Amino acid sequence: MACTSPVTDAGYSNPVFVIGVFRSGTSLLYSLLNQHPQIALMYECDVWNFPKAFSRFRLKGSWLERQEFYNQGLSRHRLIYGGGVRGLEDIKSPGDLYRVFGEGKGAILWGEKSPFYCFRLQELARQHPGCTFILIWRDPVEVYRSVLLAGRKARFFRRNGVLSRLIVYQEKMIRQATELEQSGARIHHVTYADLIDNTAEVCQKICRFLKVDFDPAMLDLTHADLSAVYRAPQHEYLRRGVIERQVCEEIVPPEIAQKLERFRTRWSRVNRTWFPPKKPSESTIEPSLIERSYHHTAGFVFCAWDEIKRALFEFLPLSWLQTYRQTVFWLSTSHRAQVAPQGGFRKELSTHLGTILGSYLLLGGLVMIHSWCDPRFTLLPFYVIPCAILTAFVNWRWGMVAALISSTVGPALMSRADPDFADLVLILWNSSMRFLLLQFVVFLLDRLLAEIKSKRESA
Repeated sequence: MACTSPVTDAGYSNPVFVIGVFRSGTSLLYSLLNQHPQIALMYECDVWNFPKAFSRFRLKGSWLERQEFYNQGLSRHRLIYGGGVRGLEDIKSPGDLYRVFGEGKGAILWGEKSPFYCFRLQELARQHPGCTFILIWRDPVEVYRSVLLAGRKARFFRRNGVLSRLIVYQEKMIRQATELEQSGARIHHVTYADLIDNTAEVCQKICRFLKVDFDPAMLDLTHADLSAVYRAPQHEYLRRGVIERQVCEEIVPPEIAQKLERFRTRWSRVNRTWFPPKKPSESTIEPSLIERSYHHTAGFVFCAWDEIKRALFEFLPLSWLQTYRQTVFWLSTSHRAQVAPQGGFRKELSTHLGTILGSYLLLGGLVMIHSWCDPRFTLLPFYVIPCAILTAFVNWRWGMVAALISSTVGPALMSRADPDFADLVLILWNSSMRFLLLQFVVFLLDRLLAEIKSKRESA
């Protein structure tokens, strides 16, 4: 379902997309551009961050309601209040959404900023013929350093495979940008270094590219409207109106830095403007075929998993998704709110020695009774007791250890009593299923106790 990209009499081509990999400076560039009274960009609404194969089915349903549930993309931009989508009935496509948002600001240029679009450039060009791209590029070592810093507080940047994802995102962005330029697409390139060091010049060039007059207000972020930007630690600099490099200790492991330098050399060969080459004395070889293949394969797997999860947000019943999200939040709240135990293992052991010994003696007694009985006679509910005691009176970590031990006892005894249950795969499967059940009880009890404690303290 292609969306019309309106071109005004003055030659403005909407929508405008600001794109770069994560932590490459897209949020800063978005904030500067949105200071212009004639530009209105949405912030990571991610309406096109969706598997291409299912796009035509998605826009036929209640996609606006699901978009709001997915990332509060409508309420963050003050298009709705209270969770409903009343008043937006005329919005039939993402292009309509951009237009309505832009007209609300009185802008003549509208669009979206999103890092997720770095591997969807061609799809955006197909859906919005004649659209405009502003692409930002940053040194990959700096990008990964920023990712590690953000990951200290934001779980999103601590995901498995983040390095392979970044490499795949950047490679796809380079390839698709090159192909679009060759086909005559409207693309303007910005480097993060220039954006920080020569902010005024970069903004002036972008304005000339967009055919609007430069506005000095773009350079002042102290009063910028950042209501659509997620309130996250990695955006603290932005909210303080700071336009400068973040100075921090070197946290990128040397082997990762060397790897990224090899990929940087490869990308510099493709385009020296986006990735200026190092000095000859600092030249680096390119990654080997094996190294590239490894990260491409790993990145493909992780990205495919991301695509599956994104598709589920569109096609599973909303009631299921709401229940799932509320359950995950409820279970995880206690671990975010809990004070980290002081003193570590030895401190916990000395403080709760009686409880720990008593619980493991009880667990040992259950194992003995289970071994005397017919092992096919389950005692699983009784194994919950020591796990619950340790969780309630020490912490969930000790309960998890007891759950791990308890989950292996039954299948091990069963394999000794019945040869049909002696297969290693069967033992591992049964142990895993028992552990999941016991661990769920541990987390559930821990969350209940945390909520009881919170209500008691607030009373």
